[in-house]
Amino acid sequence: MGPLRAGLWLKKLWILLQVAVEVAMGKVLMTLFPERAKQNILAMGQKTGMTRNPQFSPDNWVPTFFSTQYFWFVLKVRWQRLEDKAELGGLAPNCPVIRLSGQKCNIWDFMQDGWAFKNNVDIKSHRNLQDRLQAAHMLLARSPQCPVVVDTMQNQSSQLYAALPESLYVLQKGRILYKGKPGPWNYHPEEVRAVLEKLRS
Repeated sequence: MGPLRAGLWLKKLWILLQVAVEVAMGKVLMTLFPERAKQNILAMGQKTGMTRNPQFSPDNWVPTFFSTQYFWFVLKVRWQRLEDKAELGGLAPNCPVIRLSGQKCNIWDFMQDGWAFKNNVDIKSHRNLQDRLQAAHMLLARSPQCPVVVDTMQNQSSQLYAALPESLYVLQKGRILYKGKPGPWNYHPEEVRAVLEKLRS
């Protein structure tokens, strides 16, 4: 194991400890002060727009905070951020993606159009490419105004763009013009809109 690999493992261990403490503290606060903890979570949700979607009620997501599943998801997201290769102003990773027809292509193939996702879609984790393509067809049924492609099962795009739980980027001519902060708490679609409107003018 080289020094870089050992450094990555040390960072992962540190993140594991951080997440464990955060989740344990959150669980204690949710147990001792459930209403106050819920108010704080809802306040964060209002700042990020999570409370705006009537189909995404706080009763659906507040109780999931600080659960075992929450712990593993947050840990996975923070570990993935260690491998983030997408830098603002830098060359955009040209990851392989798959069209819904099954044809392989690269993410740069879609740079002539802007992305614009609307509404939330609840999709379970994919076990194979067919599951992933089926989930993408669910998204297509909502008539998005952008091309829809899926990541390969190796999740290369997701890793290079640190796309969990969600990340917003604006790419143009192979460059990253906008790199949003990690969602859902720091997810700001209005910033993307401003960048896209500036590019359009």
